[in-house]
Amino acid sequence: MSTQGGDDAMWAENARLRARIEELERRLAEATPPQATPAPASERVPFEAVFDLLPMPVFVYRTDGVVAAVNEVTCTWYKTPREYLVGKYNMLQDPETISKGFADGFLRAVAGEVVTLPAIPYVIKHETNEDLGRWCWLEVTYLPLRDGAEVKFVVALIRDVSAHREAEAQQRRSAALLQSIIENAPLLIYAVDAEGRYTVANRLVEAAVGRSRGELLGRPPSDFVPADLAARFAEQDREAIASSAPVVAEDRLEMLDGTHVFITTKFALRDDDGEVTGVCGISADITERVRAEEQNLRLQEQMFRVREETLRSISTPLLPIAAGVLVVPLVGKMTRERADLVIEALLHGISSQQARIAILDVTGMPEAGPEVTDALIRAARSVRLLGAEIVITGVRPSVAQSLVQLEADLGGIVTLGTLERGVAYALSRRSHRGAAP
Repeated sequence: MSTQGGDDAMWAENARLRARIEELERRLAEATPPQATPAPASERVPFEAVFDLLPMPVFVYRTDGVVAAVNEVTCTWYKTPREYLVGKYNMLQDPETISKGFADGFLRAVAGEVVTLPAIPYVIKHETNEDLGRWCWLEVTYLPLRDGAEVKFVVALIRDVSAHREAEAQQRRSAALLQSIIENAPLLIYAVDAEGRYTVANRLVEAAVGRSRGELLGRPPSDFVPADLAARFAEQDREAIASSAPVVAEDRLEMLDGTHVFITTKFALRDDDGEVTGVCGISADITERVRAEEQNLRLQEQMFRVREETLRSISTPLLPIAAGVLVVPLVGKMTRERADLVIEALLHGISSQQARIAILDVTGMPEAGPEVTDALIRAARSVRLLGAEIVITGVRPSVAQSLVQLEADLGGIVTLGTLERGVAYALSRRSHRGAAP
């Protein structure tokens, strides 16, 4: 009885253990991921082919600096066969890579850091002639390649940034040239942004406003000039923005040394999308020119007055040949203006010299237009109003015919053929009246 009981207990324990093992095996099967089915050879990525197709030089270095692999572009770029590089070239033993900082970047990558060096000037040597090497700017990025926690290789990606560097250099040269022009031009050159705040101001603007560039930039003109002038500037800016062409205006500004006159051209500044970013103004100080023009105008007016006086005296000479007798010889073309001068001078001479007889000699007047006849008639009437007698000498037939056609009232006018006869007539009249009036 006792034996049978021991067997039953043993069988029960064995059954429990088998059940436990089956449970553990089931759990283990659930926890173990299924084995991936290997991809067919046709679907595997050809990493070596991809490596060779990369469009930039790629070096793979061992951590001791020796080249482990290069792509095809590297060989073409450096004109060096792959077998001359792989396993042979050690960058840590190349004086040039050390001096230019390539080796330092590599060692930082060996320590686990991703490193991109700034562009470095480099000469890719010619295979036979060092003088024919290609000068360029290289930008190198070092990537640590780990096996677990340890860096096993360093990948160097090389990019030729020569064109970019040249573009930047050209942009800097252009900016320096533009700045030099702005700074040294004999003009006030300035710009404001869309809010009307100064963004550019050259030295002449500083001198005109009396403030340094640091004080001007970022602030509007209204902070430095009178309100009415600032309002006019703002209106000019609005006009320039609204116009498709530059606008021109003349401004007068009160400065420390007096009033200055500026001729200003303004135009809108726009970005690549055509949006207005501000307004540029270029002002030329024309004060000296305006002053010179005003001075010239004054001189011209003075010269005109002198000329008028000279012409008056030349065109209407009064020749007193005896007490109470004047001779006025008329030469050249007669105009309405000159006729007025003749009559004015004649009346003034008769009045000032108390003349009783005035002789108008027209021998030197070749034309006999209406101006001549009108002048003679008006002169005669004016002289009679002063109580004097007028004698006209040298009357040509054409003048006489014109006077007849006009049916002019020639009463009281003595006409004689020559000046000599007119003088003789006047002297005889004077003798008859007495030596003095």
